Amino acid sequence: MKRKILFYFFFIILFLVLQTTLVRFVSIYGVIPNLLIVFTIVTAVLRNSTEGSAVGFFTGLCIDMQFGSVLGFYALLGLYLGMAAGTISKRVYRENLMIVVFLTFVYSIAYEAAVYLIYNLMNADIQIVYAFTNVILPEALYNCVISILLFPLVLKAGRKFDTPGAAARKY
Repeated sequence: MKRKILFYFFFIILFLVLQTTLVRFVSIYGVIPNLLIVFTIVTAVLRNSTEGSAVGFFTGLCIDMQFGSVLGFYALLGLYLGMAAGTISKRVYRENLMIVVFLTFVYSIAYEAAVYLIYNLMNADIQIVYAFTNVILPEALYNCVISILLFPLVLKAGRKFDTPGAAARKY
């Protein structure tokens, strides 16, 4: 349990540092991937909704502290994102890379669309087509590429977390 918490803590901090420093240099047409959201989705799909919700809450809290204007907005969205992705993961084969990439695409679109609509809800001029074609869709595609890189990391870590518990239950 302590190893699992340290693993998630280390990678949340690592991805936060990468998100705020180096990821800006790999932008394509001004769009950068959201490493913390991808980590939340991949964790929720490969593990379960409890771990996905916890990771989503803490990644959202980190985004709130770094970028947010209101503390708790991104934390709540991350919590719901982890819960939704973890709930779907019960019904699919988790260890298939294509399913993880597809779910990352779908949940990235849903997350970014929710953020865009909530922030621009008070404006009378919501340009959802522009935001979808120039920001949301390219970022979702970029997040899919990042999920391919994060998939083996979370999968191997999950197997290491499950192995000692399964061996202990045999005796």
